[in-house]
Amino acid sequence: MDLSSRLRAIVRGNGSVPRRGLTYEPDTGRYESAKDLGRVGEILGGHAARTPFGECLIIDRRYESDRFHGDVRIEECELDGWDGLGVLDPSLAERRSPLPRTVFIDLETTGISGGAGTVAFLVGCGYFDLGAFQVRQFLLASYAAERALLAAVAEFFDGTELIVTYNGKTFDVPVMETRWVFHRMEMPDFTPAGVAHFDMLHPARRLWKGRAGALNERDDGACCRLTTLERDLLGFRRMGDVPGLEIPGRFFQFLRTGDPRPLEAVLEHNRLDLVSLAAVTGRAVRLARHGDAVCRDCEEALALGRVFERAGLMERAETCYRRALSSGAIEVRGEALYRLGLRCRRERRFEEAAVLWRELVCLTASPGSIGSSRKTKALSSCGAERRSIPP
Repeated sequence: MDLSSRLRAIVRGNGSVPRRGLTYEPDTGRYESAKDLGRVGEILGGHAARTPFGECLIIDRRYESDRFHGDVRIEECELDGWDGLGVLDPSLAERRSPLPRTVFIDLETTGISGGAGTVAFLVGCGYFDLGAFQVRQFLLASYAAERALLAAVAEFFDGTELIVTYNGKTFDVPVMETRWVFHRMEMPDFTPAGVAHFDMLHPARRLWKGRAGALNERDDGACCRLTTLERDLLGFRRMGDVPGLEIPGRFFQFLRTGDPRPLEAVLEHNRLDLVSLAAVTGRAVRLARHGDAVCRDCEEALALGRVFERAGLMERAETCYRRALSSGAIEVRGEALYRLGLRCRRERRFEEAAVLWRELVCLTASPGSIGSSRKTKALSSCGAERRSIPP
């Protein structure tokens, strides 16, 4: 007898216990305070929505199209086609239909380790509506109400064909799928054949990781945090934002005391994450569509050239690399020369390749041109190619 059959036999017992499927019933009486969902909604500016599994608290906020998020207007962040997305994520390159309803997703959870013990107590969803950005947040008021939250979120996703996240392929979507499976509930089909998923973290790393200038971060991972990108790309700085490490503690405090006021900062933090995600995604898509003409500097043009090269758009990549040749930074100019030289050699433009590689040799051989910076790795890797330079 397998484990599932043994557990069902225990549940059935001698017939005094009614037969039922194996389900999860949280024990909340010992540490959760009683809550008036209507009062919580009044304090947080939300309302209770009824589902087949009970009530779920929903908070709506609207950011009008003429509102600024840093230096960017909300209406400028709206996605208008698959073209740019397909360049940034080749798995979306074959989609040619009009861009469907797009939902931006960000979770606040009880932990970051994942697994069955991690619960998404706040599911933030954003979408564009007539140029404005509408945010809908689903808040878990009690562990016993998790099924109601999951049902409300699943209903919200009806008709959605594209979701946009930041590290969602690794964290957000697996966490939500685990919770739906845990409660044996129907869930949206987050597969390539179902809802398309664009994770903005990976294009962000290709475009902006390790920038030496405005980001000014020691850690390459830190320079791709959403809060860092919004500061550098959008000119937006948060005031009084709640640190991420405090967020789970505020939720647990709410469960114990029933006082929702500590969650106000968490809701605002989640809303800002969603607006910034939409704005950063819009910025990346504009780069992919318009090329070097909208690049802020030569370093961004170089990174965009690598993205084009990865997507097989060699002519657009070459244009970006030639823009990067005007950089005053040795690392940027050196990598641009190297990549242009490779392209010319592959296309049998040997004379042009020889000129580029001779310039690269002079650049890398100049005193002090090669330092200990991590960014000079690309130049040192060019040494193997020097033996291929025609005399």
